[in-house]
Amino acid sequence: MLDFKLAKVFPKPTIYAGYMLIAIGLFAALFQIFALAFSLVGVFVSLSYNGIQLDLAKQRYRSYSNIFGFKFGNWESLKKFCHLGILRREDSYKAFSYAMSSFENSAVYFGVFLLNKNHRQKLEIQRHGNKEAALEAAKKLAKELDLELVKYQPQISQQSHYKRRR
Repeated sequence: MLDFKLAKVFPKPTIYAGYMLIAIGLFAALFQIFALAFSLVGVFVSLSYNGIQLDLAKQRYRSYSNIFGFKFGNWESLKKFCHLGILRREDSYKAFSYAMSSFENSAVYFGVFLLNKNHRQKLEIQRHGNKEAALEAAKKLAKELDLELVKYQPQISQQSHYKRRR
């Protein structure tokens, strides 16, 4: 079984706040045991993440959320995916303060995706900081999953094609 951690559930500012809650909760627990609840909330916020598991023996996958070490998600069939591809993606978030000033942060990454026959459905299975690392991982996964590594080219539906001609 292959298991890939994809991303944190919460954005970075919230994760940092979670670490602060852990520290405050542990310090306050010296005086009041109920203060450990702050630490539990901090652990939940800081350590929760999303991932994907591939069970090659049973030809299934599940996208999951890992919360307190438990993985929650439903298993689905892998049979609809017949290709592997690499896509450039961007994660961004924007935070506002009470003074109406904003902070925006974005990060570019390259994802390795399972693709169906016409590339209209895709499932992210890995993230990499640069294209070369994503390509190496995709080649390795293509051999392991016995899938063809292709360029992402979704087919245009007849309805979309008709709309573009007008």
